[in-house]
Amino acid sequence: MAKQNNPQIGTRKDTVTKITDINGNTVLEIGQHEYSIRHSDGSRTHRSITETIQTVDGTIWGPLSKFAIGICEQCRQPSLFHPKTHGIVAMHKAKLCVDGGQLCCPKHRKLGKDQKCRCLKHHRSYLLRSLFRPIFFEKQED
Repeated sequence: MAKQNNPQIGTRKDTVTKITDINGNTVLEIGQHEYSIRHSDGSRTHRSITETIQTVDGTIWGPLSKFAIGICEQCRQPSLFHPKTHGIVAMHKAKLCVDGGQLCCPKHRKLGKDQKCRCLKHHRSYLLRSLFRPIFFEKQED
């Protein structure tokens, strides 16, 4: 009977990155798997499998990515028109609300006439204030 020479897995390394929200709830667990295969002729092949995810702003992110990420809390809350999502956003595309201080993705923020970014809730308040302020107050110049 002939001896079978099947490839064998030599070393294996699994890494899991766990992302949590501000309350400590797990938003995402994403991993990287590395292993070496020893072939019958003595050669080795190294393989690496890295999982990635699309952020809410459209960027692809994985544990080996070189840019920072954050979580848009408004994406994490389901609404009538949009289901709950993971809310992960690339920090170079995210902004902080000047009134509330929470991180906002491009979808959940607006730029006001004063050139400041606000979440949708605080932007509505800003619009109401800017609408009614001229009615109740007058601008004086020195």
